[in-house]
Amino acid sequence: MKETVFVSAVRTPIGKYLGKLKTVRIQDLAAHTMKAAVERAGIDSADLDLSIYSQSIQSSLPANVGRHAWTLAGLSEDPGGYTLNTLCAGALQAIISAFNKVTAEEYRGMLVGGVESYSMTQYYIYHPRYKFGPDNLCFRDQKIEVETRAQPPELYGEVSTADLAGRIALRYGLTRKAMDEYVAGDHEKAKASKSAGKAIIPYLVKERKKEYSVEADEHPGSLGPEELAAFKPYAGGQGAVTEGQVAPWADAAASLIVLSRDRAEELGAKALGIMRGFAVAAGDPMFLEKTTVKSIRSACDRCGIEPADIDYYDIHIPSAAYGLALEELLGGDLSAKINVEGSSLAFGHPGAATGGIMTAGLLYRLKDQGGRYGLVNVGALGGQSLSIIIEKG
Repeated sequence: MKETVFVSAVRTPIGKYLGKLKTVRIQDLAAHTMKAAVERAGIDSADLDLSIYSQSIQSSLPANVGRHAWTLAGLSEDPGGYTLNTLCAGALQAIISAFNKVTAEEYRGMLVGGVESYSMTQYYIYHPRYKFGPDNLCFRDQKIEVETRAQPPELYGEVSTADLAGRIALRYGLTRKAMDEYVAGDHEKAKASKSAGKAIIPYLVKERKKEYSVEADEHPGSLGPEELAAFKPYAGGQGAVTEGQVAPWADAAASLIVLSRDRAEELGAKALGIMRGFAVAAGDPMFLEKTTVKSIRSACDRCGIEPADIDYYDIHIPSAAYGLALEELLGGDLSAKINVEGSSLAFGHPGAATGGIMTAGLLYRLKDQGGRYGLVNVGALGGQSLSIIIEKG
């Protein structure tokens, strides 16, 4: 089987919802990282076969950002590109798709990644082309509906991240104090992170007659015990879940270059890390934390690696309740290895870009801080959880 290696990983800073990146189009965020990823790999864009990208709210033009942003970046017109959607897990699915193509010997080099701008997400109305009536006299917010209708509402109802957090808190007997402390600790870890910023490439924002450079993530360190105590509980959060305990919407893009080992050697590109395998698990959307444990264990089994041998578990944490439940389910020996440099709770959650950002951070941590194996996991609303395992290059 062909060995798959990462030779480049870059990302934009993570912007707050309606923050410093709020006016930047998704194609511009993506193109910026695509160009930088090729440059950092030290290769010619024409040496790649394909661009595989993800966006969870595919509403704004261009619909196929995987191709559009590639050409917008001024890269070679020859490689094709497409865009896929597995909601929050999109960038991980793009990585998995590239891994499969390398191991099947279909292609030897691809750019992968994801982008999201919740700030630029459009509002819409139902069927205005042929009918007006009571059900389409108001604007609908796509970022809300993508979240609450990730699963068929006819079967499961409409469920937000906060609703799911409330169910988890009730299942595991989690208190507000415990969840607030979890969030505060996550922010502290993120502030002390040494690897999170290694992949960042600054973004120059131009607004009319002014311009400014965004060079760092906006969120980490913004919530401490006092700030968390000021939040009021969500109506559907069992009286304990608050907005401060849920990963905030964010804007960002991430791009990585994946090559077969022999192609990397031909091009003189140095491996940052080796992808060993993956697992996709699915189950009841109301029990996503259990599906995530299944995904993590399955990835380890498929790669022939014991869970205890994984040095870092970088897991997307949509809520403090979810994070605490995972720690309980995975066990104390593994919990100390989870999100050692903070999670989405502190950095923010830019949808389909999240898995790419986490993978980039893990690659640089393995390179700079030691360890052999790392696992990246994103559980997506709708009941799916994706995991990949990376070995130090």
